[in-house]
Amino acid sequence: MAIDRLIDTHQLQCFVILAESESFSDAAGRMGLTQSAVSQCLKSLEALFGTELVLRRTRPLRLTHAGSALKRAADPLINDMKRLNVSVREAAEKGVRQCRLGLITSLSEVFGSPLIVKLEDRVKRLNLRSGLTTALVGAFQRREIDILISNDPLADMEGLERFTLLKDPMLVAIGSHLAPQANFNLQNLSDSLPMIKYGRESHIGIYSEVILRRMSILAQTRYETDDTHTMLNFVRDGHGWAILSALCLAQSRHHLEGISVLPLDNSKFSRTLHLVARKGEFGSIPSYIAQVIQSIFYESIHPNVLAAAPWLVSTLFDPDAE
Repeated sequence: MAIDRLIDTHQLQCFVILAESESFSDAAGRMGLTQSAVSQCLKSLEALFGTELVLRRTRPLRLTHAGSALKRAADPLINDMKRLNVSVREAAEKGVRQCRLGLITSLSEVFGSPLIVKLEDRVKRLNLRSGLTTALVGAFQRREIDILISNDPLADMEGLERFTLLKDPMLVAIGSHLAPQANFNLQNLSDSLPMIKYGRESHIGIYSEVILRRMSILAQTRYETDDTHTMLNFVRDGHGWAILSALCLAQSRHHLEGISVLPLDNSKFSRTLHLVARKGEFGSIPSYIAQVIQSIFYESIHPNVLAAAPWLVSTLFDPDAE
């Protein structure tokens, strides 16, 4: 069975303006189109309905009976479309009914609670989902997540808006009673103590292996975990040393007693965090969330990180800094 083709709303609006005009040239001027374009819109509508809608030889223009019927029906439709346009734009700017936000675990623990407070007036219902990057990216691609914050900018995926949030420097953690007092050397540390490492399913676990290869360091790995709190407990108890990021450290900022934090290769290594969302679906919300995260970090999180590692100055987190 053939499916009836729906009316093009642009052609319908063009017809309404033409019906209220003196001539084709008058309608064209009001719409900022050429007479030919207005004539083509009319011809397309007449072809769709299979009948004439305008008596072309009269001046001013007159509608046929079919044209008059279309004009009466079109007026409320055009008004409804205008109201729909306004309501959608207002919803995009003032708030949305539901937003599903995905954050990698380290960010969820650090930013989740203050972010909820900042979004109260803009989002009626906020669903926070945390996890590893790979799982969250898959959820975003399946549209189970609306906005994703992770280290993956999804560069190969079209139709997205992207915001670069922060650089997240990598560092070394070791029990304070084992920390070298001077001339810290990662190779010497690796020779004397095993490494406690994030699992290979996590981005930081994979990145840690890349870092060690680039530094030509062969570390003995005795323990693997995907939980930062567990890792730092092992470090505090002297079972080994670990590579983690500054924001992972911020997850446990209230429990850092007995842990020393040292620079990793003069802070050459870091991951970059991004926010990605589908263009146009949430108006200004993605941009606002990006600004809020940066504000929360520099106002509340960075001072605590500095207390644990005074060398982690703000420029190390600036994505535009060299």
